[in-house]
Amino acid sequence: MPTPSLARSPLVTALLTVLVAHAPSSASAEIGAASFAPSHAQQLVGLDDFTFDSDWFPMGAPLQLRLIAHGGNSVHIDMPGEGRYDWSAGTIAFAGDPQAGSLAVDIGFTLDALVRFDVLGLKWESDIIGPYDYAVIAADSFTPYLLLGNPDRPVIIDDQTEPATLVSVPVTPDILVASGNLDIDIYVIVEASLAGQAIEAATSEPELQLATVVSEGEAVPLSSGPGPIPDPLQVEGTLVCALRTAPTVVLRPTLVMEILGQKFEVANIEVPVVIPPFDDTIRFAPLTMNFPRPAPGADSHGDSHGYSSSDSDAPTGGGEGASEGESGPAGERTSADDSASGGAAQPGEGDGCGCDTDGRGLTPLFLLMLLGLLRRRA
Repeated sequence: MPTPSLARSPLVTALLTVLVAHAPSSASAEIGAASFAPSHAQQLVGLDDFTFDSDWFPMGAPLQLRLIAHGGNSVHIDMPGEGRYDWSAGTIAFAGDPQAGSLAVDIGFTLDALVRFDVLGLKWESDIIGPYDYAVIAADSFTPYLLLGNPDRPVIIDDQTEPATLVSVPVTPDILVASGNLDIDIYVIVEASLAGQAIEAATSEPELQLATVVSEGEAVPLSSGPGPIPDPLQVEGTLVCALRTAPTVVLRPTLVMEILGQKFEVANIEVPVVIPPFDDTIRFAPLTMNFPRPAPGADSHGDSHGYSSSDSDAPTGGGEGASEGESGPAGERTSADDSASGGAAQPGEGDGCGCDTDGRGLTPLFLLMLLGLLRRRA
């Protein structure tokens, strides 16, 4: 009689299925994740903090223009991602959401203008013309957290907006022998850069600890303590970045007037207004990440009952307790008492199949029974 092929035996397939289903899971691959999305908004220069006064120009000309401006800028930074705690290795790492980071530089500007002329002894000076407001935002996206090794580091904004007309008004002195028009175009040059320097991760329990991540995706040691508390493990993360901004607003005025039958013009002049640059380290507000402790497993530094190898009250397989018939403290019933008195079996005990019903593995008796069935089939 030909021997049946074990490779095609339904019993072998069933055996493999049972073995895979009862294979112990490993807690060594347990990695906890928590949101870590630092955000920072800061006014770098306020409109009331910076004033530009061009004074009268062109110097000594019969028709002159004067520009007075207030400029300011602010920055908005978002870095969404998550912290990842490896319970097996006792390390923490950070991973940003792809292309979800944002750097935006917001520039605000207000402008006043004055006109005066002195032609053949006829003098006149206007009231303030304005104010006129202007705002622009330059932005770029990237993958956080811009630490060493991140291909997006540093994020650089080097942008120039298209010229736009900010002012176009008639100039009408209260004398009939003069009239004209003032036009001012404006454009902005934005230079900015952002680079991550470090993420500081700190715990206060079980003791004060500090770990510093300086490279993108780097895992650094950060002890979670022996457990079971604190649960969850709380880690406070602080992102540190280097930021530089240098915006420049450029004005292009054109003033044309006819005075006493003569045409005068102020044109083809660019007036740069440099808003004070910012070049410094910024610290984002700390964020707290919660990492719940994983359930104890059979191979995670303890026995299958969840006891640590250092627990003094963990049951032992011999010694004094075993010699007394597995009896516990006075007044307590043990598994030995129950089996002797016909009491109910405990979970995972005496279910008649020789297997461990709580999913921790297969007993040798059960394996022998399966192998015996295989041999009989053969």
